Order: sequence, then structure tokens, then C-alpha cells
Amino acid sequence: MVPSPITEDYYMVLKVGQTAAPELIIRSYKRLALELHPDRNAKHDATEAFQLLGRAYETLKDESKRQAYDLIYPSIRRSFPFPRTTQTPRPSPASPPQSEVLSEAAQIDALQKSKQERGARWWTKKNALDSSIFELQRNIRRLEQEIKNLDSIVAAEAATEAHKNSWGTWLLSPIYRKAEDSEEEKARKDRERQERRIEKDMKERRLESKKAELRKQEGLLTKAKEDVDAADGVENGKIRVLQKIISTRENRERQEREKIERDRLARIWQQQQEEREKQNREAAEALKRQQAEERKRHEEQIRKLQKIIDDDISNSRRLYAHLNLPEGSTRQAYTSNCCHDGWWPKVQGRRACPVCDEVWTYLLQCPGCIMKACPRCQSAIRPRIPRNAARTVRRDPPRVRTPSPNFYDDYY
Repeated sequence: MVPSPITEDYYMVLKVGQTAAPELIIRSYKRLALELHPDRNAKHDATEAFQLLGRAYETLKDESKRQAYDLIYPSIRRSFPFPRTTQTPRPSPASPPQSEVLSEAAQIDALQKSKQERGARWWTKKNALDSSIFELQRNIRRLEQEIKNLDSIVAAEAATEAHKNSWGTWLLSPIYRKAEDSEEEKARKDRERQERRIEKDMKERRLESKKAELRKQEGLLTKAKEDVDAADGVENGKIRVLQKIISTRENRERQEREKIERDRLARIWQQQQEEREKQNREAAEALKRQQAEERKRHEEQIRKLQKIIDDDISNSRRLYAHLNLPEGSTRQAYTSNCCHDGWWPKVQGRRACPVCDEVWTYLLQCPGCIMKACPRCQSAIRPRIPRNAARTVRRDPPRVRTPSPNFYDDYY
């Protein structure tokens, strides 16, 4: 029993494209089977829709059946110019246009997918047209060869007839007598010539029809190629426009990001500048405090030095009390007459400097008074004499070097 021809668009039934992978077909079948199963679908044609879905799945999941179906799929598409669905879609109220819903990237993907599906359909149609064109060309070559064979037979008969009616045959006829054809033989030959002429005419007419059909198929192939190229050109233009929109938006977003980054860097630089200014102010304040502390310490040292001088004056007053000096003469002599000049002898012994409180192994004592100081403070207290000024040679009284009570402590 001859199976009934397939007239259903199985790709539309499964809601997939012609180039869909087997995994996509399986997923779509499982999803639609749950929707169209008679136990879940209350429509009157649920059973027929479910059976049609099963036939479509059985055809497209098998590779050989799918290839056979793809060969006749263009004719099925022509017979159903508008897509059909197994269920009536429910329009969503106040749904926005598709161009507003889809983003540019999704539109580009849809256009590229459409191009791929169109390319797949084009290759299927091209293969079918190429096979038909190849078959027509083979039939045309076979008819041309048969016509050529008939022409060669006619030419051979004509050559034989010409040779029979030539002068040489007439001259040699008394020598070589040949049997002449009978009436039946002549009638048979005439009938064969007439049959060959009729067969040639039929083959020529068939050849012309095959050539016309070949030109038609070639025209269809050319037109289909032009249609595909035109559709691809339109979609390529749309893709270029969308890509330009995407690149423009990306450039604008990049410029905004760069502006935000510049603003952030400017804020960071401003914060760092403020921090540096704050640190500079703090350093200046710290320097001022340090200078104030230095001045305070210097004033304290001066007060200590003044106290030491006052103590030395009081000691000198006690030492020279038997001389009956007037009140305040020692202080006046110390403060007004002593210029702390000359050679300051060493006073051995580890002790602290009365001026800076640093511990030294020896101190220097002023030759004009009893003031003692470390070498550092002595260089600051003793007046400096200009190089070209006249020096007054002051002879100190001879000193008797006596060992210090802390002699051993000084050296060990």
C-alpha cells in the first residue's frame, strides 16, 4: 500500500527552524507534548494535534527521514504560504511592538538567525534545482546522441544509395551483378525510414521541451539566488544600522564612564591636595611649637645661668667678706667688669654643666670670675675677637696641678 504524501509543515508544528539541532527538536517536542496532551488540553482537536506532533517528531528525529522530508519541504512551504500553529495565540493586552521589546543585540541575533534559516532553505532549494537541472541536462545529452545516431543512419543509407546510383557501379554492373531488392524489402526499408523520421521528429520535440524546461529551471535558480541575495542585503543593512546604534551607545557610555572616572580622579586629587595642605599646616604648627619650646628652653637655660651667676656672686661675697667690700660691688664687678675673655682653665671631675645640664668629664672656668661651663656653652659665652683687632695678652697666675678627688672615676 502506497503511503499518503506528507502535506504538513513539521517544522512549524514543532515550532523550530529547518536548521534546528536534534537536541532543540527533542526539547520542543517535550514542551509541546505537555501542552497538547489530551489529558491537559480540553479542546476538541487536542487528540489530532497531539498525533500530528508525534508524527512530526518521529519524522524529524530520524536523520534519514528528515533528509527525505527536507527534499519535499520547499513544495510544502509553497502550498502553505502562511505559517500555521496548532493553537490560536492569545493576544496580550496593550503589548508593546516587537521592535521596542527586543534590544538591538536581540534584533541582530534574530536577523542573523533568519539569514541562516534562509541560507539553509536556499541550499536545500539549490540542491533540488541542481539535481533537476542535472537530470534535464543528462536527458538532453541522451536525446541529442539518439538524434545524432538517427542522422548517422540516414546519412549511411544516403551514401549507400548514392554509391548504388554512381557511374562506377553502372559501369561495373555487367561484371558484378547484384540481386535487386524485392518489393517487400523495399517496403520494409521505406517503413523503417519513415519510422526513423517520425522518431527523430518526436525526439527533437522532446529535446526542445527539455531545453525549455532546463531554461526555466535555470531561471528559477537565478531568481531564487537573486531573491536570497536581495533579502540578505536588506538584513545586512539592518544589521549595520543596529551595529552603528550599538557602537554609538557604547561610545556614549564609554565617554560617560571616562567622565565619571575623571571626576573621581579630580576628587581624589583635590582630597590629596587638601590632605597635603593640612599636613603642611600641621607641620608649620609643629615647627612653631618646636620653636616656642626651643625659645622656652633657651630662656630656662638663661635663667639657670643667671641663677648660677647669682650663686657664684653670693659665694664670692662670702669668700671676700673680710675685705669689707661695699654691698653689691662683687656683683657689679662680676657683671660689669668680667667679659669672660681669655683662656678658660679646665676643672677636672665628672659633673653636669650648669648651663645645659649635660654631664662632662670636665668643665671650663672663666679666668675673670668663677663661672663654669662646658666647652659648647663656653664657646657661646666667651666673646669672639675679630682677626685684625689687637689682642691683650693676659697672664694667668701659675697654677698648681693637683689631682682631682674623682681622678679614678674620670678615667675608669
